[in-house]
Amino acid sequence: MATLNPQMGVSGQDELHSLSDVLNEIKPADFSDKKTNILTDEIEEKEVAIQMLSVFIDELGAGFYDYIAPASEVMIRLLTFTANDSIR
Repeated sequence: MATLNPQMGVSGQDELHSLSDVLNEIKPADFSDKKTNILTDEIEEKEVAIQMLSVFIDELGAGFYDYIAPASEVMIRLLTFTANDSIR
């Protein structure tokens, strides 16, 4: 599901946190401004879902009108997705 925020953790730790919290803890060794891109099954499914939504919008045209509001709510939440640049 596109609104899913997977829980992640470090191996050997008992606690799980949201993906964005884990990414805030992970930094490159040289502390540069490099971004970290994570690819998991959930992230790959989000990317495919976004591409399919684009296809549905193209194919349905005006028939997609009733679904604009719910689809835009999901898409707006993904604008701040930090795990992978291809989702934003």
